[in-house]
Amino acid sequence: MKLSIDVTRIPGLAIAALGAVTALSVQPNTTDFLSSLCITVSGLLLTFDDVHELGLRRDPKVVAHLAKASDGARVRQIGNALNLPDRTVARSLNRLAADGLVVRATEGESLPMRSYRLAD
Repeated sequence: MKLSIDVTRIPGLAIAALGAVTALSVQPNTTDFLSSLCITVSGLLLTFDDVHELGLRRDPKVVAHLAKASDGARVRQIGNALNLPDRTVARSLNRLAADGLVVRATEGESLPMRSYRLAD
């Protein structure tokens, strides 16, 4: 698997780091300390939002792969085709199933062997 850095995630982490460094360099129980804690939390929330959005961007790729497989596809097959881990594909499929776009074709299978298809 190729390691790549997503530059869209850097601002949230940088903001969180800036807030944390500032919090460590000022006196506790001051307005500056509270402000730096707020900055740290804002940076972390921004990072979590970016990670969630990245997951949502994968969903159309999963749907497109299922559209090519008329009889459905297993989590492992989708992951191999899209170069994604099984757990990442499973999270996308769970979101899509909750929205009614895909249905689980098999029951009782282990995660990699679960099969999904597009809903009717």
